[in-house]
Amino acid sequence: MKTNRREWMKAAGVVAGGLLLAQDKALGLGKPIPILTDDTKGWPADLLLAGKSTMKVKTIETFTKNPLSIVRVTTDSGAEGFGQIAPFDADISATILHRKIAPHVLGKDPYALAAISETCIDRNLKFPWSFVCRALGGVDTALWDMRGKLENKSVCELLGGVPRSLGVYGSSMSRSITPEDEAKRLAGFRDSHGFRAFKIRVGTDAGHNKDAWPGRTEQLVPAVRKAIGPEVALLADANSCYTPEKAIEVGKMLEQNGVVHFEEPCPYWEYEWTAQVTEALKKLSVAGGEQDNDLAQWRRMIALPAMDIAQPDVCYVGGITRTLQVAQMAHRAGMKVVPHSANLSMVTVFSLHLMGAIPNAGNYIEYTIESNDWTNDLFEPVLRVRDGKVAIPNGPGWGVTINKKWLETAERQISSV
Repeated sequence: MKTNRREWMKAAGVVAGGLLLAQDKALGLGKPIPILTDDTKGWPADLLLAGKSTMKVKTIETFTKNPLSIVRVTTDSGAEGFGQIAPFDADISATILHRKIAPHVLGKDPYALAAISETCIDRNLKFPWSFVCRALGGVDTALWDMRGKLENKSVCELLGGVPRSLGVYGSSMSRSITPEDEAKRLAGFRDSHGFRAFKIRVGTDAGHNKDAWPGRTEQLVPAVRKAIGPEVALLADANSCYTPEKAIEVGKMLEQNGVVHFEEPCPYWEYEWTAQVTEALKKLSVAGGEQDNDLAQWRRMIALPAMDIAQPDVCYVGGITRTLQVAQMAHRAGMKVVPHSANLSMVTVFSLHLMGAIPNAGNYIEYTIESNDWTNDLFEPVLRVRDGKVAIPNGPGWGVTINKKWLETAERQISSV
């Protein structure tokens, strides 16, 4: 059931004035920085402030192959952690990491997560936002992995959660598949893997109201609903396709077919457009935010509110540290979080750990049903869907091991003190 919008606006007003500031005394900093606080009931306290180490970051390495780049951070004590840059054009992000991020991380305390994150953004104010945040995310996720390994805890546990199995929705990435074939395919995944939710693609990417072919969306939605049955949740993603008027028209059709989640109905940069759609549709939740990496824009989106469900991507927004800041802003506004994790690289691992800990986690996590050949043999153990759920990897740090052979066949770059 949707939250009363007056209540949302009242709650979001806490955020509209800016992030809460506090002196990071535990890290010995002399200026206030945005941090997570324990002022919201049910939120793990002091996630970014607990402890200070005597270690210093000594090396940062990237291992780039095809659309992926893995990051390894090592300290002067020999501690190490692995993270990942956002997939696609990862070679560009890796170059930016070594040129624009590494100089502000090398020699720093690896436990100073919030300070490192903010410094990297501040020092790159001339170069916002996407590639800088993608590069930062690679370092930040490696530092969280390192911390988990040093403390013999999973990242989920560091965040106050408990590793367990979480529900996932089967995410279709195809707009070329026919409605009949998509319906048959999703019903098959329901039966073979126990999925209790699916997401389909409607419209086209930044499509200016155009469908993949005339009538596809209107044929697809009822065909899939009939095939998967009324008990399986159905989600739809428009990938910035529609104007508000068209999005509302399509949204009404989605509502009639029991769709519960309408993602990125309008161009994602048009927050006010999406807010119009959110206000007009009462029987489903509008979701968005996967592309957004500016925390100030996130504050504005949530304060509107532009959507019902926030969807930060850990790799796009700049890592776990910044994703947690988005998640807490959403929590203060009574908004659920369902991260964007549209492939089977490490981003889905990151999302599992996050969703196992935050109190405003949504009902399920995105899990692609497409074959990502470029993620094969990346890490072990591989993620498995059983009875519609995937287990949070239960081991120190991310709980997975990057395949040495994968690293050996990748292009290596290194920055060091």
